[in-house]
Amino acid sequence: GEQEPWVFRGGLTGELQRLLPVETVSDLFLYKAPESPSSQIYTIRPYLQSDETSVYDVCRKTFALERENMTLEDMTDFVGDKLIGGFLSLSPEYCFIVEDEMGICGYALAALDAQQFNKKLEISWTPELNRKYPAPTEKLSAGQKLSPVEELINDMHSKTTVTGIPEVISKNHPSVVKMSVLPHIMDLSVPKRILACIIAALKANGSTGVFCEIPVSDKKLFDFYSKLGFLHIQVSNELPNDCSIFMGRVI
Repeated sequence: GEQEPWVFRGGLTGELQRLLPVETVSDLFLYKAPESPSSQIYTIRPYLQSDETSVYDVCRKTFALERENMTLEDMTDFVGDKLIGGFLSLSPEYCFIVEDEMGICGYALAALDAQQFNKKLEISWTPELNRKYPAPTEKLSAGQKLSPVEELINDMHSKTTVTGIPEVISKNHPSVVKMSVLPHIMDLSVPKRILACIIAALKANGSTGVFCEIPVSDKKLFDFYSKLGFLHIQVSNELPNDCSIFMGRVI
């Protein structure tokens, strides 16, 4: 009949898009045609507890690529525990993964209320990390050189509280998101689609915007989020240091 999905522009895909609460992020559904034909299939689905090891692997690989002094052999589960473990444990309902024929190759993790999420991290997750990864006090006392991971662990112990979220961020961007895809994923539509899934879930539960916090020196990550519609938010006067910058987008 005249009301069937294939009658309208976009067909079944367009009909699905119209059913999702993502009318303000239509840019995520605009894809550049591939330069060469590809039969690659990607699957985006909610995170399962059984995915933890594979998601940690993606986190370690992308983290190692960003740091010349670290290799995968240097790393324990600390990197995954510190960067994404809190999301997987405390906010699994807002975690999505993307798979190709080789397995999990990316993820998008979020928390609906970043302020409450930070409080949960401070109460339960951070103390557990401190117990699991004790400070390398013996090496420090002996004046021995720390490994790259030991330096990260020592930095963690030197920070007693979770960094607060500036009011200018939390007011318009209450939800926090963290994304990563392996470097062999060249198709920008993949992170766009997984972000659309996250945004649909967050917006359906009342969120009005998302933000991410990235190292100020990480231009590659800045460009990655910029291509996904995130804008740099100036909050320097509210931060105790200038090691990080915030990026956000309304939804």
